[in-house]
Amino acid sequence: MKVKDLIMKLIYCNPEAEIQGLTYKSDSKHAEAYSLDIKSVENYQKGVDLVLNDLNHIKFSENTIFEELGEKVLDWAKNKDLLHIENAKKQFMKFIEEVFEFKSEMDYLARIGQTQEEVYSDYEQIETQENMQLEMGDIFVTLIILCNQLNLDPVDCLDRAYNKIKDRKGKTIDGIFVKEGDLR
Repeated sequence: MKVKDLIMKLIYCNPEAEIQGLTYKSDSKHAEAYSLDIKSVENYQKGVDLVLNDLNHIKFSENTIFEELGEKVLDWAKNKDLLHIENAKKQFMKFIEEVFEFKSEMDYLARIGQTQEEVYSDYEQIETQENMQLEMGDIFVTLIILCNQLNLDPVDCLDRAYNKIKDRKGKTIDGIFVKEGDLR
């Protein structure tokens, strides 16, 4: 059941229902249950805002769940006959192409002399920000397809990468994090 459907069921069918959430602590595979009390729910055009007692504000949006969008991307790729391991090298090159297209948008933003905070002030800057979002989305699309071709789970890849870096010590030099072992 989708989170959105569960929330709607609880709100409209059984608002007094007790909800339990699960949390995984550190590297443990054992989940701990905790109670979730709905404090308030507000419906907006693009999603549902859910405020839980003792937890922060959580946003759920039907259209922005990463896994669902990933499935749509894979359905599209399947329809285009892309999901074969022999296509992986070509897909990697497509990924690189999309990275350079994103870089071009970043460079354009730098040329017009604006920081990220100032991007929203005029049409040209808004258009550049929208182009950057589109190009970043294209990067995600190419990576999702590439992961499928190589039988990799993108969420598992991200989780493994985070676990690799989460306790890493080092120093940020000129905007780049350098791990402790590489500092000289």
